[in-house]
Amino acid sequence: MEATELERHRVELTGYCYRMLGSGFEAEDAVQETFVRAWRTYDEGRGPLRPWLFHLATSVCLDMLRGPQRRARAMDLGPAARPGDPRGEPLPGHAWIWPGP
Repeated sequence: MEATELERHRVELTGYCYRMLGSGFEAEDAVQETFVRAWRTYDEGRGPLRPWLFHLATSVCLDMLRGPQRRARAMDLGPAARPGDPRGEPLPGHAWIWPGP
């Protein structure tokens, strides 16, 4: 298997991984990991390359979704406060999630 054979599928795999992960950065990481796994486990007797790559990509994405190193997603925090705007009440101690102050 040549690297050019894998590269032909990069754009489509990236879109697929993006839909599963919701992050462009994670999708690129997933495609790279998919290519590494494909390179390590390729067998000439295997069937068509494309469906196998998508199977690998699905496994990689699911591993990433289950993994402890899942990246935080950006949040819509609303408009920025202006100087002098009143602040809300502090959250109670039990409301803090990891890491706490």
